[in-house]
Amino acid sequence: MKQHCNKMVAVGGLMVACLLVEISCGAVEAVRVQERRLSSGRILGSTDPNTTFAFYKFSLQWPPASCDSSLKCVGDIPAEFTIHGLWPQLSNDKGVPAYAKNKSCTTLTPTRADQLPVILQTRNLVQQLMQAWPDLKNTSSLKTSQTFWTNEWTKHGMCSDYGDKPLDYFKAAINLRNNFVQAFKLERGVSYKVEEIVEKVKAAVNGTPEIACRTKKGGKGAKILLELRLCYKKGNPTPQGIQDCKVSYSGVCKSTLDELTLL
Repeated sequence: MKQHCNKMVAVGGLMVACLLVEISCGAVEAVRVQERRLSSGRILGSTDPNTTFAFYKFSLQWPPASCDSSLKCVGDIPAEFTIHGLWPQLSNDKGVPAYAKNKSCTTLTPTRADQLPVILQTRNLVQQLMQAWPDLKNTSSLKTSQTFWTNEWTKHGMCSDYGDKPLDYFKAAINLRNNFVQAFKLERGVSYKVEEIVEKVKAAVNGTPEIACRTKKGGKGAKILLELRLCYKKGNPTPQGIQDCKVSYSGVCKSTLDELTLL
């Protein structure tokens, strides 16, 4: 393709076309590199020297609660947990600053966010992401969800162990979510104490979760289950890499005895 492009350069009127071909070549080659890395099946070591965080926090949101507390949602609202994000965390349980704000989070050269649409489309992950990781603000809009994925990649993925392997990053999140929703169920419309949800999650996945609590819009009324957050070892965001989260509840909950409704 480069030889073809060189011939085009010789024709002055087609120099712009050649430049476009070169850009396309670069995008395709980036995807091929991603595919080779994904097919290698390499799991990063838990002491990977390229990154500075301590563990991952994997956040799953309960869509009816998100749409009844903080978001104005359009489209069909999923009746299963969907992904909010896979977040590198510091040892004090604070999120790692985004790469754009602090490039010291990694010695890797992360994949640029503007390359994501081509990479994800080539590996046919878009359909899986629309189901497992939709933007609840408009679940039927691919454009809206692509913006959501790009924002999560920019804020969290670029500083993860997978900063130069976005396919691995998104696939790991999809797999974690799918495994979880198969193993864990709560009855909708029922109220549970925080400690009850914690024990049910532990029984399903062998790790203590963080339960994120919220109230309905307006900050009044019964407390609701907003998110379940699971913690995973650095370099090993797989079911085998799960570990206990540092806190068992957050948000408006004040005790493990607080009752939450699953909307």
